Amino acid sequence: METLTRYIIRASFSQERMTYIREESKVIYKSKYGRQQKAFDALEWLAAMSFHIPDKGGQMVRYYGYCSDVCRGRRQKENQDGVIPCIIELGETSKEYHKNWARLIHKIYEVYPLT
Repeated sequence: METLTRYIIRASFSQERMTYIREESKVIYKSKYGRQQKAFDALEWLAAMSFHIPDKGGQMVRYYGYCSDVCRGRRQKENQDGVIPCIIELGETSKEYHKNWARLIHKIYEVYPLT
């Protein structure tokens, strides 16, 4: 579930990690933590990025589980479309609940929300 969430939230490439060098007509793309970088010719970069553009009528994001069309249709049939699923066990104390919430936010956004 975490991997799928990361895929849906993040774009296929990060604009912050991309540097264009106009004089050389090159694009430098750095890895996530800046440890590696790769230089592309500008046209080669455009060709690589155009791969992420879907064909006309094509889908790039797939919905699974709770967000899928089948589950959504089933919920609409049962008039439960407004019900929010619970992914954390109830019965925990408020302090434990907040720690779990913060841990999940930290995993997805890489920022600890309670600081």
